[in-house]
Amino acid sequence: MRSWHALKGNPPANPPSLAARKRVRGLQNFPMVTTNCGMQVGCHLKVAWGRRTNRVTPTEMPWGITDTPRPYRDELHFGYFGRLQTYWLTPTVNDLARHLRGGTKGHASSDLLGLCDDLVHSLAEAGIDVAQLMWMHTLLPYYLSFQSSEVRTKVVADLEMGNLTGLHFRMGIGSSSVKHPQVFRYCPACWRADLLQLGEVYIRRLFQLPGVFVCPEHDELLRDTVVPYRPLASRAYWNFTPPDATKNCPFVPASTDEVSLARLLALDSRRLLLQGISEHPRVSYLAADYQRALQHLGLASRNVHPGELESMFLKQYPMPFLQKLGLPIEPGREGNWLRCFVRKTNRRFHPLQHILFRRFVERHLGIDCWTWMEAERWPCLSPMQSHPGPVAVTMMNLHFNAARDAWDGIFACACGFRYSAGGDGFPSVSSLRLNRVIAHSPHLHQRVAELAKAGCSAGAIASQLQLHRKTVQQWLSADDRQKAPRTRLDLTSEREAWLGLVKLNPQSTLKQLRTLAPALFSRLYAHDALWLKSVPLQRYLHRTKIRQDYWQSRDELLAKQVRTLDEEIRRRMPAVRVTISRIGRELGVLNNFRKRLARLPAVAEVLASSIETVEAFQLRRLQRALEQSPAGVSRRTLMQAAGLRRQKTRPAVMETIDRLFSGGDQS
Repeated sequence: MRSWHALKGNPPANPPSLAARKRVRGLQNFPMVTTNCGMQVGCHLKVAWGRRTNRVTPTEMPWGITDTPRPYRDELHFGYFGRLQTYWLTPTVNDLARHLRGGTKGHASSDLLGLCDDLVHSLAEAGIDVAQLMWMHTLLPYYLSFQSSEVRTKVVADLEMGNLTGLHFRMGIGSSSVKHPQVFRYCPACWRADLLQLGEVYIRRLFQLPGVFVCPEHDELLRDTVVPYRPLASRAYWNFTPPDATKNCPFVPASTDEVSLARLLALDSRRLLLQGISEHPRVSYLAADYQRALQHLGLASRNVHPGELESMFLKQYPMPFLQKLGLPIEPGREGNWLRCFVRKTNRRFHPLQHILFRRFVERHLGIDCWTWMEAERWPCLSPMQSHPGPVAVTMMNLHFNAARDAWDGIFACACGFRYSAGGDGFPSVSSLRLNRVIAHSPHLHQRVAELAKAGCSAGAIASQLQLHRKTVQQWLSADDRQKAPRTRLDLTSEREAWLGLVKLNPQSTLKQLRTLAPALFSRLYAHDALWLKSVPLQRYLHRTKIRQDYWQSRDELLAKQVRTLDEEIRRRMPAVRVTISRIGRELGVLNNFRKRLARLPAVAEVLASSIETVEAFQLRRLQRALEQSPAGVSRRTLMQAAGLRRQKTRPAVMETIDRLFSGGDQS
């Protein structure tokens, strides 16, 4: 294998075949060509990092590259692995999968990267950061942009295990009406710049997001390629080249306003992609933020006003534009996605729906509205006058009730003080009301003990620290009350008392003895449990009382039922074979037939005379068909009427049929 740098001189002694070289996409000797999108370019080939050429002679053709190239900025992993397949001269996708994963198992997902131990090990040896590849070169940050921490943890854990099953539905992508493009898309201006700067083109992940129709850098409409978004083969990666481009434009704007809206959506989508592994700071309170925003817009008081919301929303996003996004709204319909978005806060929605709604709010309230609507710095409500250390209050839990237009939450400070508080409207410090104290700070406990040692009374301490007098008394009594260790003499006397109780009640169980002496039992259980459990006691063995005549009466009843059911089954049309399983299932006693048939002798006798073998069942069907068929019927017609096939008919039955049609006994 030759290095990445300039390859000149004689080719290897055993060069690859012509067919193998042609399978390497992008490395063929292409002249200047006019692509489907109208670009007239030459197929640049990397001979060195700083050199490109349009004319490649067979002696300059690289036979393979040992170095692993790094992915380009915002390059989708699907195209990056396609470039690796080209650079490493792997003739098939299985060879690339074997090099990356150590085997041919795996799946080439277009948007997510399922990691396995072999893939992580191979990429790490090549010097590629797997975490950066997953967060900066797949669509994972976009999918998880508005997901909770719990969902993010589960999704990342599945990806690290290489499991992609059900992830799109778990993130609300697969169940949404927003659909991915059918083919990969590109920006003509970006590809022209890539050819000049890099000597090749690559596919960007931003352009594959639904709702992105414009390149935010060049303000140029995106075009389609000929490569389908879903791979035709399970492990088929693709190396994108200029001949893959087309002139087809998936988005035809009706006005300049639609172009401006599409550019804003592209910028918002790019912002979500670039956040990488970081989590949205308000992801747990999005429902409360959206409800408060609607209240500021006058579209909600306690309940949302859907009619006014839909009219204002359609003024900003015209219906034709929403149809191009795959998110049309049927005004007045309860089930349209906009009403569900602001009402059903427990459902997971597509990131594009969040982008549209947040843009709608920012247009009316300003782009910084989410900042000033965020909850302010929560205070520490501890009664201590001088706070030990800086105030750092963490919101442990927050619940916003849109129906009551109220909120409540649990807060914890670094000093150890925990409290529950709530209020009306949107969660804020101004509306905060203390509900109850969950736990006081340990520093406050220590301060109470110091004042008590100084001679202060409980009332004086409570007045000074702004505590309730009973709280101070409870803390002081708890500090004074010490558990005295029990002496060996006490345990000996209590053991003797317990043994005496056992001797007086030799037939009593532990539960009965505990009822007789509850205090003694509690003391021994608390201080001498091992000895208490080692004392031998009378064990009461529960024996089920069995009626002697139960199985006899049961046997007689079941025998009659089996005999009646046998006759009924034989009269059924079409014919059904009489078996123990069929009789047992229909009577609901199959388990008794399998395990307790020895206790049912009459039933066993009836079953032995009732059940049919396959041969007997076929003869019964043949007899019934013979009785119902007219005279002179043919062999084939008779067997069809009896439901018999020659391949599965038993030999004895075939002999009977032969005798019937050979002039023998037809009885």
